[in-house]
Amino acid sequence: MDKDKQKKSKNKEEEKMDQQDSSTSKEESSADEKQTMVALTFDEYDALEKEIENLQEQIEEHKDGWLRTRADFDNYKKRVQRDAARSYQDSMTSIVKVFLGAVDDLERALKNEPKGKDLSTWVNGIELIHQKLITQMKNLGVEPLEVNPGDEFDPNIHEAITQEEHEEFKEGQIIDVVQQGYRISDRIIRPAMVRVAR
Repeated sequence: MDKDKQKKSKNKEEEKMDQQDSSTSKEESSADEKQTMVALTFDEYDALEKEIENLQEQIEEHKDGWLRTRADFDNYKKRVQRDAARSYQDSMTSIVKVFLGAVDDLERALKNEPKGKDLSTWVNGIELIHQKLITQMKNLGVEPLEVNPGDEFDPNIHEAITQEEHEEFKEGQIIDVVQQGYRISDRIIRPAMVRVAR
């Protein structure tokens, strides 16, 4: 009996070992299938090493070129932003210079305000300064909107500040222009502020 038990246990151990051997050989064969060993001559090995070195050099060159291009683009962006800011300042400076003459004229007029009853020459001077400002604005392409009492209210170019009952005007007609509107070409800079009849 003992001998039979020993044989059975021995047989089981042998089966286990056979199974382990077969699984190990399967793993080895699958690893061999994944990585096939190739025999190379020294010349072939040297040629592959040189090719790898060449490829690494090319990678470094491309990386260096890419970094340079990126730096150039960053510099270009900064230069464009700086130029845009400078252009804006230059254009604002030229526009402000146009109006400085009128400001100087107004300051002189206010310093020489007449003391007596003869205000007509002083008022005429103020009107000339106003006309000068309008002319300079026209030279820049700025024109006043033509809005008159009795015109139909247009929300595209008018801004209603009040709506009032009025005997002389129909509903939707402009009663009075409170503040002049201006445009450059077809673009409204400031709508005319108006009183509208209802």
